[in-house]
Order: sequence, then structure tokens, then C-alpha cells
Amino acid sequence: MRWPWTPRRSGHRLLLRPVGTGHAFVLTDGEPSPGQPARLLRWGLLPEAKPVPAGEAIALLDPPDYQILKVDTPQVPPEELKAAARWQVKELMDADVSQLTLDVMHVGGDVERAQRQLFVVAARNSAIQALTAGAAPIHGEVTVVDVWETALRNLVTHRAAADDLAARACAAILIEAAHCLLVVCSGDELFYTRRIEPDPGLLARARGEQPETSAAELPLGFEYQPGGAFDAGGAQESPLVVELQRSIDVWERSWPELPLARLYVVTAQHGAEVAALIQRELGQRTVALDPLAAFAPQRPAPEGDAVPALAACIPLLGAALRAESRQL
Repeated sequence: MRWPWTPRRSGHRLLLRPVGTGHAFVLTDGEPSPGQPARLLRWGLLPEAKPVPAGEAIALLDPPDYQILKVDTPQVPPEELKAAARWQVKELMDADVSQLTLDVMHVGGDVERAQRQLFVVAARNSAIQALTAGAAPIHGEVTVVDVWETALRNLVTHRAAADDLAARACAAILIEAAHCLLVVCSGDELFYTRRIEPDPGLLARARGEQPETSAAELPLGFEYQPGGAFDAGGAQESPLVVELQRSIDVWERSWPELPLARLYVVTAQHGAEVAALIQRELGQRTVALDPLAAFAPQRPAPEGDAVPALAACIPLLGAALRAESRQL
């Protein structure tokens, strides 16, 4: 029973991550439920720490502050998985495992395989402490610390379900200036993840902004062929697209029973152009994913400049789709 004078705990959910000297934030009306998307109340960039009332706060670690490793699942009871995983990753880490916080989740969830594997998320304790301390002036207590890979998983599985591809394998590539992250998911589960070096020239190539090539610079052996213009820009492959192809090849060898149905591109601007370029170079069905589309209509405008705000908030929008009934 709740007494009438007892303060009611807010059902709002706050997502935070530090950006420079400020914070990116997303405030929703709570955890989404089937058939009922969460409503976006506020979002954007806070140049300085100002309180944002909410019932729970989820903070996101930035990729340099943690690692995700894949190991064989140890033959121990479920309650002992974290302790056993700590011993398994001890030799793989460049830090003392006593200074790390670990969490685990099964690769592909409950999928049956001869040898199951675990994702082990290892974060520096100092990074978690700095994250929660920095969030304290905005919300008194951080209740959950999340990571980008699971946030991106939430976005791609939500979109795949909307596209009637929930039972198929779908990938998403998050592209931003500092981080590019690839995930492959099926159902609601994460099966594969990889970080890829950003390609500063990708957007220019996608928008056809490559500098003109003079006749003197044309490759030897080039001859004019009627019916089409020579595409000088197309002669230079994007290193990001090359790495995407390598990752897709690894996926197809590792999970031949789950061929990739679609690749989603998640970026703050010009997503359609980037998706078209990747589809043209890979031959893989590729479309842009709007991270705001996972929320109820009539979404508010961002606080701060629109493009930087969206770029900073994309992983937070994915984390806002987190369901508390699942791990990570």
C-alpha cells in the first residue's frame, strides 16, 4: 500500500553519457512494452550538469572504457559464470582483472550449439566510478550501466521486427566520427559484434563529393567507353566497406544457417546516401535506420544543435529500449 503522503517514484527513464564537458541525455516515459512504444519526453545535449527528474537512470560507458571478449562457455552452474569467465579472460586483458567489473551474456541467447560461447564485458572500475560521479548532479543515483553493443542490438532488433525480419539475421553498422560499431542479431539476441575504424572520407564519397580527376590523373589503360562516364571516385574503396565485407564473410562461415538478410546503417546524417553506397559496393541489401522511429510519434525537438545532439544520443536511444527482463 502507498500512503497518500508517500512521494511517488517517477516512472520516467533517464539515459546519460558524457560528451566533452557536458552530457548527452534522453528522457522517456519508461520501459517500452509490446505494442506500446516508449514516449520520448526530452533529449539532446546538456552543456552543464542540471538535474533531470526521473525514476531510474541508465548511464552508458564509452567504447574506450570497456572491452567485449568472446570465450567458450565454462561448464559451471549459471550463478558461477561470472567468476569462471574472470579466469578465462585473465590472460586476454591488458589490465589487472581485480580492477575490472565483468558481466556476461550468451552469444545468441539460448540458441543451441555444440559449443556455446559467452560475451564477456569487462569495464574498468575507475571508468564506472567516473561515469556515475559525473552523472550524480543530473540524477542522484545511476541504477544501470550499459554499453553501446547492447544499445545497438536493441535498435536493430526493434527495426528488424518492424520489417518482419525478426527470425532472420540482420546487421547494423553505427557510423560516427569517433566510433564505428557493427552488430549482427537474430530474434532479440546479439550474435556478433566488432569495432571498425572510422572512414573520414565515407560521407564525401556517398554524397558524390570526390574531387574531379583530370585526364592526366586517369589510370593507365583507361579508354573512354560510350554510354557512361568514368567514375574516378569509385576506384578508391572505402576501408570501412572492406572491413564490413570481411566481417560478413566471417559471419557466413560461422553461422551458415543464418544468412544475413539486411544491413542497417545508423548515422546522424545522410544515412540514405551512405546506405546506398554500401549496398552498391557490397551487393548486400542495405537501408538507413532512423533511431527516433522506435519511439511514439510527436517526438520533441532536441535540446541543442540537431545534428550533434542526434549523433551524441543515438546509443542512448538504443539503451532506452532496454527491457529489464533480459541481461545487459
